[in-house]
Amino acid sequence: MKDPIAIHRAYQYGDLDALLVLLDDPPDFPNQRPTGPLSIAEIPLEYAIYHSPMAFIQTLIDFGADPNYGDHAGFPSLIAALSTDRKDVGEILVLLLDAGADIQQVGVNGFTPLHYAAAYQTPDLVQLLLDRGADPDARTNVDDYTTPLEEAIAQNRREAVAILEPVTGQDHV
Repeated sequence: MKDPIAIHRAYQYGDLDALLVLLDDPPDFPNQRPTGPLSIAEIPLEYAIYHSPMAFIQTLIDFGADPNYGDHAGFPSLIAALSTDRKDVGEILVLLLDAGADIQQVGVNGFTPLHYAAAYQTPDLVQLLLDRGADPDARTNVDDYTTPLEEAIAQNRREAVAILEPVTGQDHV
């Protein structure tokens, strides 16, 4: 069985050579799907977004990682980045978008990256996503089919509300 601690450390330290050895140099790396009992490798880019230095995320993209990987768990690359507490989330978003990540990726319950940023992240990330073409009128596919503005209101994210109201033409007052 592969050593999950060693695999995690290879990601954590951004050691591509060690990671390839530990994963038995899969031919479809870095876009392979996890197989067998050990799924720590998950999708390499996704795992790196959560656990690796920014430079290693760039290395995986340079190595051919697909920023639009399909994720059965509902955390495509942009939403994975937004779901972390990393201080470099904005840089990761720019890196992924510049590498071709779809700004309208859909995650759990139809949340887009803009929904996630409006509800849980900083206003500068809301603005970044809007500047890069995120749809402020996108709706989730559950409950009340909310927009990013409605998510920001529900989470009492006043600064996000102030950014989203003018671009949607809606006023929540």
